[in-house]
Amino acid sequence: MTHPPLRLDWRPVPAHSVSARRPRRWSWLAAVAAVGALVVVVRPALGHGDQAGAGAPDPAASPTTSPAARPKVAVGPEPSRRPGPTPDRTAATPTAAATIPVSATGKLAVVAGRAGPSGPGRTLTYRLEIEAGLPVDGAAIAEQVHRVLTDPRGWQPIEGVAFARTDGDAAFALIIASPALTDRLCYPLLTLGELSCRNGNKVILNARRWAAAVPWYAGHLDEYRAYLVNHEVGHRLGHGHTPCRTSGAPAPVMMQQSKGIGACRPNAWPSVAAD
Repeated sequence: MTHPPLRLDWRPVPAHSVSARRPRRWSWLAAVAAVGALVVVVRPALGHGDQAGAGAPDPAASPTTSPAARPKVAVGPEPSRRPGPTPDRTAATPTAAATIPVSATGKLAVVAGRAGPSGPGRTLTYRLEIEAGLPVDGAAIAEQVHRVLTDPRGWQPIEGVAFARTDGDAAFALIIASPALTDRLCYPLLTLGELSCRNGNKVILNARRWAAAVPWYAGHLDEYRAYLVNHEVGHRLGHGHTPCRTSGAPAPVMMQQSKGIGACRPNAWPSVAAD
C-alpha cells in the first residue's frame, strides 16, 4: 500500500508581520524596566520613616550620648518598648530640668544619718538613697523628705504610723534617681523617663520631676515635692490611684497629678482631700 508523499505546508512569514509584532514585545519589556527603576528610587525613601512615632521612646536615650557609651546598671532588664501611657512632655520647667542629666552613674548611695519618729504610731523605717553624680544636695533632700513624712497633714495620723529615717536596714527605700535609672528601677512599670513609681519596697522619685515640678504647681516647688513623696509612699502603704471627683476641689494625693489634675486644684496632702 502506497501513501501519498508528505506535504509540509510551510510558508515564510512576511517581513511586515514580524516588524509589526516587535514594537509590542519591546514596549512590554520597557514598561517592566521602568517599574523596576521606580522601585529602586522609591524603596530607600520608605526605609527612613519616622521611627520615633512607631512606639514608645527610648527613656534611657540621651541626645548627646550614644547607646554604647551610656552606663548600664545591673538592676534588671531594659524597660519594655511596649507602647504605654503617654506622659506629659511639657511638665518640666526647662531650666530646672536641664540641670538633671538623663543618666548619671547608675549607682545609688545611701544618705548617712538618722531621724527619729515623731508621733504615737508604730515606727515605719525608711532609707534615703540618691544616685551618685546627680547635682543635688543629699542632706537638704533628707531634711525635706522627713519633714513631709512627719507633717500632720500626711499619712502618719491616717495610717497610724511614725516614719523614722535610717541609713541601715529599713522597711522601704526612698530613692532619687535620674530618668534612665528610674526607668530601670521601676521596670516592668513604664515611667518613660518622665514619671516616678513605687516598685516593691522601693519608692523611686524621678530627679527631673523633683527639680522641675509641673506647670500647675508653678511657684510651689516644695508643695510638688511633698506631693511626690506622699503619692509614692501612699502606694507603699497600699493606696491605689484616685481620680478627680469634684470640680474645683483639691485633687486627691493619690491622683496622678504629675500627668494632670483635670478640674481639681493641686494638693500635696492626703488629709486634705479624701481618697
